[in-house]
Amino acid sequence: MDKKTVTWLVFVVLLVSWVGFSCYRYTNQVEIVKVEGPIYDFQKTVSDLSDALNNPNVKAVVLYLNTPGGLAYPCMEIAEYVKTVSEVKPVIVVMGSECASGGYYIASFATKIFTHKNTLTGGIGVLAVWVDLTQYYEKQGIKVWVWSTSKEKDFGAPWRSPTEEEKAAIQNEVNRIFDKILQDIKNNRNLSSSAVEKVKSGRIFYGDEAISLGLADDIGDLHTAIKEAAKMAGLTWYITVPSNMDVKLRFLRAMWLL
Repeated sequence: MDKKTVTWLVFVVLLVSWVGFSCYRYTNQVEIVKVEGPIYDFQKTVSDLSDALNNPNVKAVVLYLNTPGGLAYPCMEIAEYVKTVSEVKPVIVVMGSECASGGYYIASFATKIFTHKNTLTGGIGVLAVWVDLTQYYEKQGIKVWVWSTSKEKDFGAPWRSPTEEEKAAIQNEVNRIFDKILQDIKNNRNLSSSAVEKVKSGRIFYGDEAISLGLADDIGDLHTAIKEAAKMAGLTWYITVPSNMDVKLRFLRAMWLL
């Protein structure tokens, strides 16, 4: 064979090897899902987690939580999806500046939790508020007429005070949610009785305190979490992708072109 033919053969072999190895990297993805700020809605995060669960190329998930918590039901919905994903693939949480209340509840379902030394976490508790503006309305001369199909339709309305029955119902629901959250955290993290007592007080803990209580596993950042996720998934060659990266861009990253 002449020199030109050999050169082309070498080029073809290298090209095929490059594409083949890129395909291999593409099928080994560590996906990063981020939750930042107060949690008022669960749809985007649940969609990201669901996509990661159903994508056979995603072998592990890193969940970055930088949130003070939020509304109880959205947090509980996200937590359920974290639980579902973690039963199939490793889910590694890294807590940001803060990961408290419902944010920590979500984290507790992960396979492993990393925290920064000065992360603010804990703050476990449930709060319900009914704002009664009746006296303000009276002073301002505001009158409110209500036509309703049922007595519960204006539940929580600021133009009236809650009835005793409603007060009891709200307190019962607050207690029910808190009991569930506390029990889940205890079970997920295998907490001691003394740790549970500290957690249920609603206190805020720093990251290193959280480790000593069993609320977190180790000090680490996003890079630490990615390495741990890859290790737990048995990956050596892999790509790291944000949850919003589409298929084409993921393949370009696998080819070292992005």
